[in-house]
Amino acid sequence: MTQVKSLAREGLQGSSAADRSGADEEVDRLAERHFTMQGASTPELFGVGPASLDRSLRYLLFTDGTVTRALEAQALQPVAVKVVDQSPAHLSVQAAHYLQTDEAMESLRRRVTMSIGAAEAPSVWAESHILPARLPASFLKLLDSTPHGIGGSIDLLKLESRRELLWFRLGSPPPWASGLPVAAKALIRLYRIITEDRPALLIREAFAVEQRSGVYGPLGWSSATRIVP
Repeated sequence: MTQVKSLAREGLQGSSAADRSGADEEVDRLAERHFTMQGASTPELFGVGPASLDRSLRYLLFTDGTVTRALEAQALQPVAVKVVDQSPAHLSVQAAHYLQTDEAMESLRRRVTMSIGAAEAPSVWAESHILPARLPASFLKLLDSTPHGIGGSIDLLKLESRRELLWFRLGSPPPWASGLPVAAKALIRLYRIITEDRPALLIREAFAVEQRSGVYGPLGWSSATRIVP
């Protein structure tokens, strides 16, 4: 048995640079398989690979379900969603492109924060661009009356839809986030929700992160609930 373990260690130590390079390329392809526009140009943001994120962030990043539910499962604490703003807004050129429409289409911009447990500072900031014309009228009414947010409203309505993950990057929290250090970092992802074969919502989420030992992890989670890589 000792000899077998020794041979295994020697085999690992003797692995070629080409093998290691191939493994790195496979990790990079993981993002490309699940994020349909991972190669999109985003000059103001920085690329980051899945291997640079701990398990908690990778789980949140790649999930295509309700974020609040996933966040509660990861942190083992309740998540409070607070609506910061919800009002009509013009679409940017980029948002209109992702929503496959033009800038003149009526849209609703919704900004929310998500805070874990009794934490004062948010852990997530989310900005959504909603196209009411592509959704049932009951969706907006439910969204205004339920604390479960967009994902919860879709579930309650049993609205047939799918989430398409577009890309993720490393950057800063959104400009409308307040009370943060200048050097605060965020893991940002963009995705859209498609119903009846057309994008109806575009959602940009920013997860507060910190770097430890070269790996980015969620900021503000207690060590008791945080999952390590």
